[in-house]
Amino acid sequence: MLESDWCKAAPEDSISLPDFSHEELDTFLEFLCFGDLPTEKFQKHCRTLLTAADKYDIGDLQKFSEQQLVKLLNSSNALEILEISDVVSNETIKLAALKLIVQQYKEIVLPPSFDEFAKKNPHLGTQITRAALTYSSEKKI
Repeated sequence: MLESDWCKAAPEDSISLPDFSHEELDTFLEFLCFGDLPTEKFQKHCRTLLTAADKYDIGDLQKFSEQQLVKLLNSSNALEILEISDVVSNETIKLAALKLIVQQYKEIVLPPSFDEFAKKNPHLGTQITRAALTYSSEKKI
């Protein structure tokens, strides 16, 4: 039945989503259908999902992604999450990441791996420095 021509949309009526791989599109559609995702699936595609939520202005996915990223935030992913928050201009995620980075700077900022992050994201390196100075003088971000 679905193979017949009367079930197919005309080419000009089709939607193209080039931002997604097949697996990412499946995950995106799963969220749109059910309003939730397993943590593992979200973690695997968080950057794409949050970018799509921002680009297509999908408030429920933005809120879900924000809550999940703040919950998943730890010293091993804080720089990546800070980078994602900057791409989509999400201040809630950015402040949570900055706070953790400042609180756990020995694990996150002092290792040589931070140098590559700072070269790639000098504006975020500056924000981390400002947050650290603010935190040390006020004991908060």
